[in-house]
Amino acid sequence: CNLLQPTSLLQPACFLRSVSTTLELQHLVTSITMSRYYWAGCLLCALSAPVSSLISPSAIKSTRAHDVRTLFSAAPSVEPTTNTDKCIPPEEEQNHYDAVVVGGGPAGLLSAIMLAQKLPPLSSLSSSAKRVVVYDRLDPPPPPDNLVYSTDVSKYYLLGIGHRGQNALKYFDVWKDVEKASVAVLGRRDWAPGKMKEEDARITMSNKEVTSRVLARDKLVGVLKQVIETRYKDVIELKYGYQVDPISFGNEDVRSDGEEAGPPVQLQVSQCTPLSSDGDTGECSIENNQPSKVTTQFLIGADGAARGIANAMESSDEEYRKQRNIFQRLFGKSKQLPFRVTRYDDDNQRVYKSIPIKFPDHWAHDLNYSARSVNSRGTFEALPSDANGNYCALLLLRPDDVLASANCDPKVLREYFDLQFPQFSKLLGDDVMEDVAKKGASTLPSFRFAGPRHHEGKRTVILGDCVHTVKPYFGLGANTALEDVKILSQIIESIPDLEKNIDQAPLEFTKQRAADSRALVKISRGMDRPGKIGTMRFVLPLILDSMFNKFMPKVFGPSMFGMFQKQEVTFTQIQKKKRLDRLMQSVVIATILSSIGIGFGYSTKVLAKALGMSCTVVRGSLAAAMFAAGFARSKLSKKESN
Repeated sequence: CNLLQPTSLLQPACFLRSVSTTLELQHLVTSITMSRYYWAGCLLCALSAPVSSLISPSAIKSTRAHDVRTLFSAAPSVEPTTNTDKCIPPEEEQNHYDAVVVGGGPAGLLSAIMLAQKLPPLSSLSSSAKRVVVYDRLDPPPPPDNLVYSTDVSKYYLLGIGHRGQNALKYFDVWKDVEKASVAVLGRRDWAPGKMKEEDARITMSNKEVTSRVLARDKLVGVLKQVIETRYKDVIELKYGYQVDPISFGNEDVRSDGEEAGPPVQLQVSQCTPLSSDGDTGECSIENNQPSKVTTQFLIGADGAARGIANAMESSDEEYRKQRNIFQRLFGKSKQLPFRVTRYDDDNQRVYKSIPIKFPDHWAHDLNYSARSVNSRGTFEALPSDANGNYCALLLLRPDDVLASANCDPKVLREYFDLQFPQFSKLLGDDVMEDVAKKGASTLPSFRFAGPRHHEGKRTVILGDCVHTVKPYFGLGANTALEDVKILSQIIESIPDLEKNIDQAPLEFTKQRAADSRALVKISRGMDRPGKIGTMRFVLPLILDSMFNKFMPKVFGPSMFGMFQKQEVTFTQIQKKKRLDRLMQSVVIATILSSIGIGFGYSTKVLAKALGMSCTVVRGSLAAAMFAAGFARSKLSKKESN
């Protein structure tokens, strides 16, 4: 029961429970006295609140406790909860942790491992208490040695772990465990549109400093879960099937003798059942039970596309700013920009159906196989699930394609594969075609980023996909999420007297990572524009970068894909470098075209004078000759190809 709220004291059940349980009579009298302070504080705060707050009693009720405490400095620094009409009974379970991680994906579990390694005790917990807890909506994944990852490969989404992810996993000494469960991808075998024979493919071996490794996302989670259970079981507690909703971020700027960074974060934890098997919809069915309240000194939000913590930060910031009048907004202490999640409309949407496929022994089992249809209707991409030739393929389609619908005709699907991808169609049985036709298509995530900060108050940090969501075309999402954890760890390590100064970590993480997250999403979205213009915006820069880098490598950087592979280069640096390259390329091209134009004009004048003709006739004749030569060349090339 929240005894600071008069509504709680008016509930007989809460009042009696407060007397009959752990609260002493003296504590009760103090709480009743504090309830008088609460209403008096609200009345005085209303004098400086906006007009809407004076009219709306609910707005007065939700006034931040910081304003009350500034008026009554003698009052204890206790954060009121938002669920004032609910009675939360005392929990037998542990209800305070040094750190809480929301999200049990790769970034969330790696964050828990990082905290177990780096974080000193931030509160006086008993020797039997766990210091870190991880909450996740979903059920735990199968262990990494489960045969389901080879027998039901199309069920699990595959991740490519590049240098960013590998460096982060090595930093926390878990890379060897992940490496054993993954498969190396040494290159790419690609069929251009119209090329359908097995021998028509072009093999391109990767020229990267770090060889990419591939494994199912759930398998990676299983590996990290296994590491926690074997090495950190006395420190980390894993709790699945729970939804976490922030009650208070403890973000009031209050210090006691300069030692504490305000009150702890308060969370409402409820048992739930996710309404989506992948957990990315953000929808969760709360079970019919009484939620518990958990407090922590440090909160990490790593709940992926569900972004529950980020959405709560956005709502809290919006509500807080509504309550402040114009003078408080202009002259108040808080001058930081509003926090919000920038959500882009997906104007180049693709959906996919996963397809299990086994390649024969004479096909290499360490390559990425890729093919595109002639009319750009679909794309076929396959990555290895194991070293035995079992692959998980994705058929990428537009959402309105008949093949993307559930229960489509398997005969139509077979005809499409026979026509566009015959090299793969012969490897797919009728039972596989029926299963693929029956299932509905899955959607790719839309581009989003959170900012301009990645923290709330002095005890909360958000990282991973919840702050930078990209489509998985370029292998940047999961790798950047793992890199976030490494950067946060390095910040924590650099803080002196961490037990007293842990509040410095969130702000420093924003300084080092917020701009990078925004740059990552904008770069990725710029390479995924729709239509022919979008294709040109994607292809033309790659061609120009390749040409200029070849002739002047010290001046011009490699293509965007080459920049992605450079280690210790941030996305902000990549963005700035490419902008500079585009400017210099434009200057060089403009100079060349101007020189050609001047030279052509001078040549026509000389030729016209020599022939005794006008410059217009000579220029027209030269243009017609060039057009005729180009037309004849195209006809000749078609005959040779036939």
